[in-house]
Amino acid sequence: MGFISNIAGTISDSINSEINDQYLEAFRTDSLGQNMLVKRAHRLNSNGRNQGSSDIISAGSKVLVPEGTYALMIDNGQIVDTVTTPGLYTWENSSSGSVLSGGLKSVVGDAFDRFRFAGEVTKSQKIYYVNALEIMNQTSKEFLNVMYPDPIYGNLYFKFRIMFSFRIVDPAKFFKKTGKDTTVYDYMGSEYSPKMPFLEVQDHMEEALNRCAKDGKVPFPQLLSNKSILKDAVNETVSKMWREQRGMVVESIALTDLTLDEASRNRVEQFDSAKIFADDPAALGAMVALGLTTASQLAAANPAGAAGGFAGLGMAETVSSNVVTARSLANAMKGNTAGNAQTITGPETCPFCGTPLSSQTVLDRCPACDADIRSYYS
Repeated sequence: MGFISNIAGTISDSINSEINDQYLEAFRTDSLGQNMLVKRAHRLNSNGRNQGSSDIISAGSKVLVPEGTYALMIDNGQIVDTVTTPGLYTWENSSSGSVLSGGLKSVVGDAFDRFRFAGEVTKSQKIYYVNALEIMNQTSKEFLNVMYPDPIYGNLYFKFRIMFSFRIVDPAKFFKKTGKDTTVYDYMGSEYSPKMPFLEVQDHMEEALNRCAKDGKVPFPQLLSNKSILKDAVNETVSKMWREQRGMVVESIALTDLTLDEASRNRVEQFDSAKIFADDPAALGAMVALGLTTASQLAAANPAGAAGGFAGLGMAETVSSNVVTARSLANAMKGNTAGNAQTITGPETCPFCGTPLSSQTVLDRCPACDADIRSYYS
C-alpha cells in the first residue's frame, strides 16, 4: 500500500503543480538605469506573484518591454527570441502550453512528464531584461603614458586619464557573457579597480591615438575637440573584443587631466611662436623692436661704465642678429607652409657683385662679397 500511496501522492503533486502553472503571467520592469545591465523578469498577475514554478512561463503570457530596454526569451536554456523595440509582446513559442490559451494537449503531456520525474519540473523558461541605455562616466584613477605621432609637431609625449560611456547593441551576445543578473560594477569594476572590459579600452588607447594622428591627421591642440574621431578610432581598435565578442560599443570618450612632458611642451610653444611670426609680419616687427629696446636699456643701465656700455652695445648687436635669424626662420616657414598664399622672392644675382643666388634660400648676405642683401627680398 505504501508504494500505491506514493504513486497516488506523486500523481496528485504533479497535477496540482501543473494546475498552478496554468495562469498566464505578465512581465514588466522599470528602467534599469545606470546601475543594472542584466535583470531577470519576475512574473506577476492580478493576485500578486504567481504561485506556480518560477521556471515555467505559459504560452500566451504578456511581456512589457519599456524604452531603453531589451528583452530575451529563454526556453530550456536557449535564447529563442530577442526584443529590441519597446512595446507589449505575447510569448507564443513557449514549450509550456496553458489551458487558458488553448494548450490542453500540451498541459496533459507536461503533467505526465512531471509524474515520471516524481513531480519535478522538467522545463525551464525565463525572461531577462538587458539595459539598452548609454552607460555613462566609466573612468579610472590610473594615468596612461603614450607617445603621439603628431602630424605637425612630431612625436609628443603626454599622460592622461580616460572617461567613456558604452552601450550594449547586441543583447543576446552580451547575455552569453554574463548569463545572470549583472550590475555595472560586476562587469566593469570601479575606478580604483577596473575589470577586463575597461582594461581592454585602456590597453588600446595608444593604438587609437596613432590612428587619430596618422589616418585622421589630427594635431595635438585639436585632439580634445575631435571626440568623434577619437571614439571611432577606439571602436576600431577594440571592436573585435567588444562588438564581436561582447555585443558592446564605446558611445563616447574623453581624455582628462592631459599633460605634456616638458620637452614636448617646449617644442609646441616654439613651433607656434615661429608660425605666428611667419603668418604675421607685424608680430615679427614687434619682437624686433622689443629686443632692441631691452638691449639698449640693459646697456645704458650697466654699472661698469664705458666698458659696460660697449658690452651693452655688443649685447644689442647680438639681439639684433638673433632677431634677423628669427626673421629668416619665419620667412622660410612662410614660404614652406602648405596652403599659404604669400611667397618670398629675391634677386637672381647679387646686386653688388653679380654672383648667382639660390632662389630657394633666403640669404642675409652675399656668399661671395658679403654684401648685405636683405632689403632686396620681398
